[in-house]
Amino acid sequence: MGKVKNYMMDIEEKIFGIDGFENKISESENTSEVKSWVNEQLGLKSHFDIGIASDVVDNCWNEFWGSVHGPYG
Repeated sequence: MGKVKNYMMDIEEKIFGIDGFENKISESENTSEVKSWVNEQLGLKSHFDIGIASDVVDNCWNEFWGSVHGPYG
């Protein structure tokens, strides 16, 4: 695997390792609330790292809320 892919996977693992991440996804009003919280928890500074975290949060948010409400809301 390439270095960039490994780097992205490391950030993803760090996000999933944050205590309360799943609860934050289920309790937040929107993804921006979760993204801000994740950035604070991990101390992300670079646009690249923040972008990776943003994608992870979006995917988790969609997966969680899609499974809760099903395909028809």
